[in-house]
Amino acid sequence: MAAWQFSADEQDVVTELMNMGVGRAAASFSRLVGDEVVLSVPLVRLADAAEAETAFADSVPEVVAGVTQSFEGLITGTAALLFPGERSLELVRAVIGEDLPADEISELEQETLAEIGNIILNSCLATIANALKTELHASLPEPFHAGRSGLTRLLGDSDTFIMLVQIDFSLKSRNLEGYLAFVVDLRTAAAFRGAIAAYLHNLGG
Repeated sequence: MAAWQFSADEQDVVTELMNMGVGRAAASFSRLVGDEVVLSVPLVRLADAAEAETAFADSVPEVVAGVTQSFEGLITGTAALLFPGERSLELVRAVIGEDLPADEISELEQETLAEIGNIILNSCLATIANALKTELHASLPEPFHAGRSGLTRLLGDSDTFIMLVQIDFSLKSRNLEGYLAFVVDLRTAAAFRGAIAAYLHNLGG
């Protein structure tokens, strides 16, 4: 088994932690938009860079908008929150209000996506750190808008593995879909799996 290939139990833990993280984010997101937001994680995939590129081609649209931030600690790498390019303005509109004209919403897109990314990415990273009794430190999020070639650069190389997480958003009568991609330095995979094993052991009592 490669360092990034987790057992079924280990992958269940990763999925559980992602669900906990986006659940925490939903409460902050609800306050931001002034309405109930439901976030869920229907799918988590673990892959190497080549497999992730294929998964991106199957799952992620040609053009995406979102934010990235680097993190370090027990695991080191880059986290990205991705939205289909044409849907990102819809999400921004839900956050800042229906009444602004399209050009003003476009001007606020990067700032608003950065705020959304900060909420969701930091909630997930904090949940992982708390559950695994470790520390993760993240940079400030940076907005981006890219085609699929930009995503390929984001995926890193053979020295990384990727956690691709689908998130379903339900807010203000909208149903949107986004993705989280955690591009993790392969050299930290063993420590990550060790922490997950300890978490599972503690659960077993």
